[in-house]
Amino acid sequence: MSKYSRPASLLAAVLAISGAAGIIQIASPAFACACGAFTPPNGLNGPLQMNSEASILSLADGQETIEMRLGVNSMTHETGLIFPTPAPAQVGLGSADDFTALAKEMTPEQKTEYDWWTWHDPFSTGAAPGGAMDGGAPQVLDQVQLGPVRATTLAASDPKGLSDWLTAEGYGVSDAISALLPHYTDKGWFFVALKLTGDVPLNGDLDPLTFTFASETLVYPMALSQAATTTQRVFLYVFADHRQDVRFMDGTDPYVHVTWARTVRDQDLQSHGAYLTALSMDFYQPSTQITDDLELRQSSTDEEAYTVIWTTEYVGIMGVPAGWLLVGLGVIVAALGAAISVRRQSRKTAVS
Repeated sequence: MSKYSRPASLLAAVLAISGAAGIIQIASPAFACACGAFTPPNGLNGPLQMNSEASILSLADGQETIEMRLGVNSMTHETGLIFPTPAPAQVGLGSADDFTALAKEMTPEQKTEYDWWTWHDPFSTGAAPGGAMDGGAPQVLDQVQLGPVRATTLAASDPKGLSDWLTAEGYGVSDAISALLPHYTDKGWFFVALKLTGDVPLNGDLDPLTFTFASETLVYPMALSQAATTTQRVFLYVFADHRQDVRFMDGTDPYVHVTWARTVRDQDLQSHGAYLTALSMDFYQPSTQITDDLELRQSSTDEEAYTVIWTTEYVGIMGVPAGWLLVGLGVIVAALGAAISVRRQSRKTAVS
């Protein structure tokens, strides 16, 4: 790991790891988020409010990168977080430019349709993998002090030993979170423990943080979210060579909405992958709806799905549709033509 000095970046190292979006209140010593577990010290009652979150996933040369950005409002200045990964993770700072480019990439297309037939008031307005150590206390693989932030990479095969270590280090681990740790220790996963002790409350948009670790497939840790008591809302922006589908590792399918699926146009974003799939998932009952960690796989097709905003332009004069004006004009012309034809026929008959 590398050392960083920017204050906002140090805050990001603790809190930019939650897959929960929307607004979530923390009022207890431990809270499960979509891809990790907040662990404020025991007895801390200050609420932590997460206002926004985005996660960018990519996989290249056997290395997965999860890049996250979180908006936080908080009354607390002391907290911690644990984050499981299938292999030891390197933690670094991401770039806010990636999220700016992502927003631009997913800007809806503007298209116009012309309406020749609808009556419209022109004056109205409308809205339109690896092995861990054997038993006992966890093994510290790496530890770095980033100003007030301490980031520790751990290998652990004994969930009780891991929980005891976290408690001894000042992390508040609830019984609900402790009960879920075997899900990862049994599989030989690793953990990143992040801790901040400072004097300034956590507020505003934090700098992105990246987790890079060895993986054969794209994964997104979520099992700890089974301990959550509020809705877990997950937004994933997945870069790969092709469109991606998501499912739990146990083979079950979450309810997922594909908000974007398209070949990447921005040249800078193409370094993450050629195709962007944006997925959103809501888990209203996390304890039953979240069954495992998430895994991304190539979809059977690269069918595109993206947002188009249609603008309707009404073609007409003073609210009268042009189509009906043309029809009316056509009727008048036809009637005049018929009248002229009848008159000529009458004159011809009279002359005869």
